[in-house]
Amino acid sequence: MENQEQVEQYYQKARRKAKTNIVWFGIFSIVMLFAGLTSAYIVSKGDNFWVNFSMPNTLWISTIFILLSSITMVLAVRASKEMNNKKTTLFLILTLILGLLFTGAQVSAWTQLRAKGYAWADRIMNPETGEYMMQGNYGEDFTIQFQGTELIQEEDGLYFWGEQAIKIDKVEYDQLQSSQPEMFVGKEFIRVQENKKNKNKIELEAVVKSKMPLSASYLAKLKEVGNVSSSYFYTITIVHLLHILVTLIYLISMIVLSGRKELTVDNQLKIKLGGYFWHFFAGLWVYLLLFLFLIH
Repeated sequence: MENQEQVEQYYQKARRKAKTNIVWFGIFSIVMLFAGLTSAYIVSKGDNFWVNFSMPNTLWISTIFILLSSITMVLAVRASKEMNNKKTTLFLILTLILGLLFTGAQVSAWTQLRAKGYAWADRIMNPETGEYMMQGNYGEDFTIQFQGTELIQEEDGLYFWGEQAIKIDKVEYDQLQSSQPEMFVGKEFIRVQENKKNKNKIELEAVVKSKMPLSASYLAKLKEVGNVSSSYFYTITIVHLLHILVTLIYLISMIVLSGRKELTVDNQLKIKLGGYFWHFFAGLWVYLLLFLFLIH
């Protein structure tokens, strides 16, 4: 009889450990998912055209909600360990409400962006009129990057700061190489270089920083490409919110169990594991928020 009880206890511990391991595996999988999304975000940002736009302040409000919900979740787990059904139910309900407020704030942020012309899949410019699809003033409300370099909007078109090579003679080459001036021919000096156009001829050049117009071919491409930055923003935030919604459904089931005063050891573990997921998604959101504001 004693051996049977020991076997049963061993089985219960193994089962609980397996559930915990599954949770950690799920968290690891989600980490890899968002690591892939943010890595793709960074790579795409330096490729061709990218729109920088202001993030809605509502995102900061949603962050307050989810951080507060993490605190109430800690209190719910603690109350469940004390077998206090009333407090457990109360704190789980508060966590659920804060989670719903977080959801509402996220939806509000999407609505604000959509009203400003930032859709999930839309072009940067209207190919027929050449006007921007986004509302606001260029340089204040949004800017466009070309291969990692911010474009300058002027009345006659778009420009970017690039490198211009100017032919120089041997005397100028030696002088510039030794002195490394800040300016050359009225432009910011970068370096001198040898341009080997063919085996028999080497041209000496001074490279300076110069404002260059965006070529007609790239301007035509700009009118055709989509607003990748807003697509990434919606994808990352929506995928995160979908995980939050799944966890909210799990919370509702925990509220039902606690309301029925069924705080068994297994149910306490379920609340604890739900807490792991909730804290993880709260921390993940803080990371995503900082990533979007700093990297974007």
